[in-house]
Amino acid sequence: MKISLIMDQYNHPHAGTESQVLKLVRGLTDLGWDVRFAVLRGTDYSRSGHFPVPVEELGVGSLSSPASWWTVYRYARRLQSEGFGLVHVFFNDASVLCPPMMRLAGIRTIISRRDMGFWYSPLYLNALKLTGRWVSAAICNSQAVARITGESENLPADKLHVIYNGYPNLGETPEPPDASASDAVRIGIVANLRPIKRIDDLIRAVGQVAADGGNVQLSVVGGGDSAAYEALARELGIAGRVAFHGSQPEPEHFIRDFDIAVLCSESEGFSNAIIEYMRCGKPVICTRTGGNAEIVSEGENGFLIEVGDVEGLARHIATLTEQPELRRKMGGAGKLKVTRQYSVDTMLAHHVALYERLMAREAWAC
Repeated sequence: MKISLIMDQYNHPHAGTESQVLKLVRGLTDLGWDVRFAVLRGTDYSRSGHFPVPVEELGVGSLSSPASWWTVYRYARRLQSEGFGLVHVFFNDASVLCPPMMRLAGIRTIISRRDMGFWYSPLYLNALKLTGRWVSAAICNSQAVARITGESENLPADKLHVIYNGYPNLGETPEPPDASASDAVRIGIVANLRPIKRIDDLIRAVGQVAADGGNVQLSVVGGGDSAAYEALARELGIAGRVAFHGSQPEPEHFIRDFDIAVLCSESEGFSNAIIEYMRCGKPVICTRTGGNAEIVSEGENGFLIEVGDVEGLARHIATLTEQPELRRKMGGAGKLKVTRQYSVDTMLAHHVALYERLMAREAWAC
């Protein structure tokens, strides 16, 4: 079986989309598929030779340049001549360029959507609505993303397919030692320091819990300028309780030390951070936005709050701080859910099934 994957660019294997693409390519090659991989624009990583299959750099520039469209069409003709009948594309420009150019060469195109469309602009939406008529399927990583994709890009329901991200099994996660009364409960968040992540809400909530006598500490793992957040912690009198660790290549090492894991973003498609929390057996408090409510079941593996509800966030932190047995119960339920529903094998099997259906449809049409 042959499949071509095309991305705008491949930055590094730790990014959300890139990490899932890497798992998909490895899984397909292990199954014996012939995987062709190309990027519109090269990066240091895509040129490094570390990707599991060769990476072809197409050198595509602006969408407004006729040369970009001609380059993609020539690549489509080459794929078709080598027996490739299906292309799976990722990111914005490839989603515009590939569907019509591939179709001219007799190749079907699958697009991927992995967020709530924060990148949509009038220009992109108009282009996507035009070229979307040649899209054979759209793979979305949550029901919430599928809804926004269908509404925004005018794609019919029968072209929308939800395939959740896949994650390897961590095996047994060591149980943290029982905390004594003098030990602080460790609250943690993995998120880049951007306004959309609303980390200031979490700092304020921790400040409320501490003011009410809670023995808590907060760890923030993520890249960005922490100055404003550090100033807020000082203003609230909790500077000694809050630590900023910056961007980390393996945040799991920090997550293992969390007692309570939080994500209080304004918007999420399908949160890798929440899955990482649950894989490590941590109870989760998160905002009811995007695909979060598809992962976190209220009262079972965590709690859901509305965006900006600092009082609710503080209340749930206090509850979990005071009830270590509830933390263990919720953490265990979350880990079980990830193992059953979000494994790499499940993700790979669903992709293969869709690829095969579309290939069979193409063969029948011929």
